[in-house]
Amino acid sequence: MYAAMCLKTLAISMVGIFIPLFLMLEQGLDLTAVIIFYVINTVTYILAAPFAGKFASNYGLRRAAIITAPLFALFYFGLYNSATLGWDFNYLAILLGFTEALYWVPFITHFIRSSDKKHRSEEVGFLSGSTMLAAMIGPFVGGLLITLYGFNLLFIVASIFLFLSIFPILFTKEYHEPFKCNLSDLLKISKKGTLKMVSIGSIGIVEAVFWPIFLFAAVKIYAEMGLIFLIAEFTALAGSFLFGSVENRGKLRKILRIGGFLCALTWLSRIYFEGAVILALLTILSSFLHEMVEVPFNTLAFDRMIKKKYLSEYVVFRGFMTGIGRLIVLAIMGIFLNLKASFLTSALMYLAYIF
Repeated sequence: MYAAMCLKTLAISMVGIFIPLFLMLEQGLDLTAVIIFYVINTVTYILAAPFAGKFASNYGLRRAAIITAPLFALFYFGLYNSATLGWDFNYLAILLGFTEALYWVPFITHFIRSSDKKHRSEEVGFLSGSTMLAAMIGPFVGGLLITLYGFNLLFIVASIFLFLSIFPILFTKEYHEPFKCNLSDLLKISKKGTLKMVSIGSIGIVEAVFWPIFLFAAVKIYAEMGLIFLIAEFTALAGSFLFGSVENRGKLRKILRIGGFLCALTWLSRIYFEGAVILALLTILSSFLHEMVEVPFNTLAFDRMIKKKYLSEYVVFRGFMTGIGRLIVLAIMGIFLNLKASFLTSALMYLAYIF
């Protein structure tokens, strides 16, 4: 599983932070159009999450993971050739949202079910760290490819890695997680931690969409931007293993609260600082501090979720909440059309981890 996840993460991270830049700089979309793209993407994810859980239950988690590789590749192909093919970007946003749901819902379910409680913090840290190693290399390789050869080769190489990620999955044991997902089951799920789930979605879309746009305006070179994210992910990798080594749940809760406060401060500071060097340093520092939040929160959340009768339903519910978090940020951005408004929102969302 780890090998497949790393290959797929490498492919997605090579492209991920550059998608909003591709839409704006290469395709000429304005900020409003980019916001609409991600609104459609998020709504599709929310609507597709129950289907993804049902599909994995009927056909197995392995088949769900395999199908997503060609779907991601199709999205990259359509994105680059949209003008030639006459494909509307909003239809591509639907494809991306559906593919993400079909990938993440089964994967999170399988990882939680198969992880060991005694070493769950270590396993979460290792998962975060191993995927982060791939994510660390991805943006730098992606930035180099764009700078030297353009987006076309980037999408081709990413698609190759996606197809390579299928092979490790073929050797994993097939598993069918029971899934019904009716309204009564969703209502039975404990709503503890709901605000934190919303925060995950809000923070995630700011980091993946609006911060890269803001940072690139200062850096101006794809390869240099990729280098910044490489160093940032390296510090996050160190943080994931450091905090993943903590198994005491009381200490993890304390780390979570401290991390939430420090991350809020770093996002507030992004509103006031300018210049490529300072913004790069903030990106690197924030990546390390984010692990003070991500590893403890996921470890504690997985502890609760593994006990649930409705595990798949809980993962879908988590997808709903993170989707709502994304929509909150997108709504704020739609009103103010100012990137710094998203930074302030991210700072406020981090404060949810203090409580």
